[in-house]
Amino acid sequence: MELISAAIGILGVIIGWLLNELTTIFRGRPKLCFQMVATPENELTEKEYRVKESFSEHGIEIFNVGENPFVLENFVICYKKKILVDCQMPESDRIILPFHNVVYTLSEQEADALEWHCQMEYFEECQVTAISIEKKKAKGILPVPLFAIRSNIRSIGINKKE
Repeated sequence: MELISAAIGILGVIIGWLLNELTTIFRGRPKLCFQMVATPENELTEKEYRVKESFSEHGIEIFNVGENPFVLENFVICYKKKILVDCQMPESDRIILPFHNVVYTLSEQEADALEWHCQMEYFEECQVTAISIEKKKAKGILPVPLFAIRSNIRSIGINKKE
């Protein structure tokens, strides 16, 4: 009887240690959240003077909700495992401290590509995979409500013409 109690006690200690290690690993993983934001008017070029590399009215705010800093090299926006936009972070905004955020302003070309894909596929959110300098990946969801609304309005307009 004492042998069984000792074995159960040792087994409980081992399981507790494994669970503790597992939670430590999960806490140490990078955790990023993404949301669409508007670019402030004073940062924009007038619409008629913009080129495809100019800043658009759309940006992506990236929050680091993990416990460790994240050095972001680039991130890709995907839908159904298809890459829609590949974004390279500027040097000045690569380091995201815990519980801080950065804003990546989409270029006109990136915003147009994202809106075009949204119009073709009719989605309201897409997947984002952020890649760090150390090649660690953090995945998240990016809601794109404005692009979804625009694509719905355009599809309604096309249906009315037919």
